[in-house]
Amino acid sequence: MIYKKIILSIIIVSSSILVLAIYYFRIDLSILYHRLNQESTTAHIKNESIFKRYPRFLYGIDLSHYQGKIDWKTVNYINDSIPIAFIIVRATMGIDGLDSEYISRWETIKSKGIIRGAYHYYRPNQHSLSQAKQFKNRVKLRPGDLPPILDIENLSTIQTVENLKLGIKKWLDDIEFHYGVTPIIYTGDHFYRKHLNTPEFDKYPIWIANYGNYYEPFTKPWNIWQFTEQGQIEGVEGFIDLNVFNGTYPDLKSFLIQ
Repeated sequence: MIYKKIILSIIIVSSSILVLAIYYFRIDLSILYHRLNQESTTAHIKNESIFKRYPRFLYGIDLSHYQGKIDWKTVNYINDSIPIAFIIVRATMGIDGLDSEYISRWETIKSKGIIRGAYHYYRPNQHSLSQAKQFKNRVKLRPGDLPPILDIENLSTIQTVENLKLGIKKWLDDIEFHYGVTPIIYTGDHFYRKHLNTPEFDKYPIWIANYGNYYEPFTKPWNIWQFTEQGQIEGVEGFIDLNVFNGTYPDLKSFLIQ
């Protein structure tokens, strides 16, 4: 009898631990499930489902030098029907990196009359204020542009998460003081939930990356959602990131630098 009680107790404790683990990691498991099941739905069908879900929202793309040369004359629509409302380009990386295509693309986007935005790729092992200086020296934002954007995707290998967060906040504060506008944070759903979902980052608009096969990101509220890395547009070879802005044109206009 005593052995039965011990076994029963072990089963109860194990079940409780399993339930708690599933609850605690529920979002991580959901992300993993959807990522694994993307193979069952083609990128085209998934993208079309987003377009149908948000027919009144605005769509845009983001670029870095990896896209190579672009035929700008034909860069106007997604799927030949959805106007490209905004284009976000990588400007700087770390303390001394400059995207080789940034300068020409920045002016070209303006000449096309498309709303433009610039982002800094944050290198977590490098000095935060030196990275902010690099962005400030290279990027001249004007009224009608998107606010400055910080792209943070990885943890540091030489400092704690708390120290990394302090560095991120220093970058954001310095950039906000310089440009006079609250910056945008770009990151993945998983990274935000794990590391940035704390009060000191609540005020920042969020551009969230989530390529899973579902209706919207887990992070809320989101301002821009990068919903696929498998988009295609005329004028750009290969795949491209597609994004949806959480609002209509008047909402986007009010979101821009005034």
